[in-house]
Amino acid sequence: MATKPAAKPQLKPVPAKAEEAAPVEKKKKLKLVLILPLVLALLGGVGAGAWFYLQHGKDAGAQAEKAKEEAPQKPPSFVTLEPFTVNLQGGEHFLQIGLVLQVANDETGESIKAYLPQIRNRLLLLLSSKKPEELETVEAKRKLADEILTETRQPLGPKIAEGVQSVLFASIVIQ
Repeated sequence: MATKPAAKPQLKPVPAKAEEAAPVEKKKKLKLVLILPLVLALLGGVGAGAWFYLQHGKDAGAQAEKAKEEAPQKPPSFVTLEPFTVNLQGGEHFLQIGLVLQVANDETGESIKAYLPQIRNRLLLLLSSKKPEELETVEAKRKLADEILTETRQPLGPKIAEGVQSVLFASIVIQ
């Protein structure tokens, strides 16, 4: 049986001067002691800034909602058109209809009055092109309201046309 050769002891390198190794370690520790508080202060500042930003955003949103609730609701404005009476397609039936336009504000209502002859002409042509069967259902009447809204907005400028919000029926009689 062969025996293993004895392991050689490993030697550790010894610094040339033991006195020079101590100052290098002290410099590393000094840098660490100086950098660590700076990093912690920076992180603390970022955290505080983020907290302030988030809190301020929540407060602004809550204040805006509160202002909306406290603001009085402005009543809607309406423009009532004179009733229309037209013969329907086929000649045997006629339609009498009363319309009210809901507008954004009183200024829009006043502007619409300047265009009333053009609006009435467009609506008379639209209404007289209908057949009695086309106006029987609720869905057909909603479609007619959309068509009237489109025809009403047509002669108006873009700013005034935006202010016409909806068409409401005051009366509808088909005979």
